[in-house]
Amino acid sequence: MHVLQRTGERRLTDYHASFVSIDCGLPENAAGYVDDTTKLRYTGDTGFTDAGTNHNISAEYITPTMDSGWHTLRSFPTGVRNCYTLRPLVSAGQKYLVRAMFMYGNYDGLGVPPIFDLHLGVNYWKTMNISDPGATMMTEVIAVVPGGSLQVCLVNTGSGTPFISSLSLRPLKSALYPQANATQGLVLAIRSSFGGKGVR
Repeated sequence: MHVLQRTGERRLTDYHASFVSIDCGLPENAAGYVDDTTKLRYTGDTGFTDAGTNHNISAEYITPTMDSGWHTLRSFPTGVRNCYTLRPLVSAGQKYLVRAMFMYGNYDGLGVPPIFDLHLGVNYWKTMNISDPGATMMTEVIAVVPGGSLQVCLVNTGSGTPFISSLSLRPLKSALYPQANATQGLVLAIRSSFGGKGVR
């Protein structure tokens, strides 16, 4: 029994090593960290985008039980389209779950949550309507990366400054979600949780 547990733990750790978890808005000189809840390692977004500015959410929105990844974000006050390029982290032909997470937290002191578009490469993904300053929002897409890079882009549609709190990639086996292929992806519509406390 002990041998099986250790083997299982090692395999799970090896699988997690292929995860990409980016905490957007961390200071450039900040080291990565291991999330207390998921036990996954997060890195900052320096090197994945050369645009935008780092911010902390307002202290009034920080709670004792909040994961630290929600404390920071990167906003893009200039330019219509700003992208994260994940070139060295993805493999051509690999199927990925791409997850983007958002919490406005009145970081700019304006109290006006924005509306903006999210693109995967050149393709429209979703319109993010951030209506509640204290709410956390998440969207996911499953897609096959035909080349050796992947871009997640935030597009200013004239209704406020786009921002992002975290960005994650999870490699998937090619047999999963056969509807997702090199020509089309699958966007999350709804997820029901039956006992789980979080997502990895």
